[in-house]
This record gives sequence, structure tokens and C-alpha cells, in this order.
Amino acid sequence: MSALFLAAVQSMTTPFVPMQRSWSVAALFEGLGRDSVTCAPAEARAAEPRLWIDLAAEWDARLLEAFILERDRGLSADFLAFLEAWARDEERHTEGLLRLYSLVTGEDQASVRGRLMERRGDFRAVEPLLEDEFQLLVLLAYDEAMSTAGYREDIPFYQSLGPSAFGRLLRELKNDEAVHYRNAVELLVLAHSDRVEEVPRAVERVVRFDEAQAEYQATFVLDHATDHFDAATMERVGRSVVRAIQRRMRAALEA
Repeated sequence: MSALFLAAVQSMTTPFVPMQRSWSVAALFEGLGRDSVTCAPAEARAAEPRLWIDLAAEWDARLLEAFILERDRGLSADFLAFLEAWARDEERHTEGLLRLYSLVTGEDQASVRGRLMERRGDFRAVEPLLEDEFQLLVLLAYDEAMSTAGYREDIPFYQSLGPSAFGRLLRELKNDEAVHYRNAVELLVLAHSDRVEEVPRAVERVVRFDEAQAEYQATFVLDHATDHFDAATMERVGRSVVRAIQRRMRAALEA
């Protein structure tokens, strides 16, 4: 994230103040070393692909952020405030998962980061879902709701690899993703309640794309082309997102 972008966001007057949680990766991992990992070497090797998927997806948030900012989509000051808070959290998520990945696999953090820096996002397929601010917020609301559910289910797996800090990290990530979902919904209510009737179709479009996607292309969003997600979960989360957005939008219109 550039200093110029941060300065621009900080200078804006916006009625929307995204919620953010406060926690420290450094404090969470204080005193932990390779000897803190309790799983057997074979278990660590088996866990590596799953750990990499989560780490790489969190890293890819910066690729999505750059893609959004490189295109003039008429984004509001409110949305840029949302995006800045979201990006800051995703950087913290990357740092936490990077430390955990390094501890479990034994690969030096600098080496892991070097591999991450080689990643390139291919946004051609998902670009129709990023047409404007409304579509972006619908997409992010759904995606963060999916992440919240996914991280909740992943807590026991991460906890099985080492100290309690590993499970706590996943709880922090889960709770942050829930806040991102809440922020996306609140901004939709604040700025786009006039489009309440479009919400079911917009979410359905995202869900159908998610179900059909055969391979994740380092786009951060819709990173669900794995064995850990299925169509039933996508549809269930999609219905929940539609209900939450429309309920809040209609209440705002009636107020």
C-alpha cells in the first residue's frame, strides 16, 4: 500500500468509520520457536499444502487491492476508508500465517516471503464481479462471510499442530473476517440502499461463479476451489448474506 494512498485516505472526510479489532501478531507468537511445534514431521509435511493455501490467499489481498485502485471505478471516500482498514487487517493476517507456516515447515520466513512475492493475480475471470462499488461490496461481503465460516472450521486443524497460540491466531482471523463482513454490509446500507432489489441477483451471480470456478487465480476473493468448500456451503452462506443485507437496507429505508 503506497504512502500516497494512505495520505489520500487520511485526508478524506467520510461519515463511514469501519470497525477494526486490535490484536498483535508479535504478542501472540512471543517466545515461540520450532520446538513449540508439537505435530510429528510427517504431519507437518502433510499440513504444508493446506497452510500454504491459507497463507497465499491472505497475501493475495494486496494483489486485489492494487487491481481495484489501478482502475477508475468512481469509488467513494467511504469505500476507500473501508478498503484501507481491510487491507491493513489482511497484512496482519499474512504476517501471522507466515510466522506459523515458517514454524511448522522449518522454512525461513524470508524464503517464504520471496515465494509469495512472485505471485501474480489473474483477474480476467472475476472482473465482471468488480464492475462498481456496489458489486465490489457484495462480492467482499460474501467472500468475508465464507472466510469467517472457513476459519471457524479450521481452528481444530491449526490447534493440532502446536501451541494454543496457533488456535488463537485462527480465532483472531475468524473474528476479523466477521468484522470485514459487517463493514461491507454497513457500507452497502449507508451508500446503496436504493439498490436493495438488486441484492439477491448480485449475490447469486457471485455464488454461481464460486461454484463453477475450477482453479483459484491469486485474486484473494473466491479462493474456494479446494476440497474444504462445497456448493451447499456456498449457497447457504449466499442466502445468509442476502438476508442480512436486505434486512439492514430495508430498515434504513424505513427509518
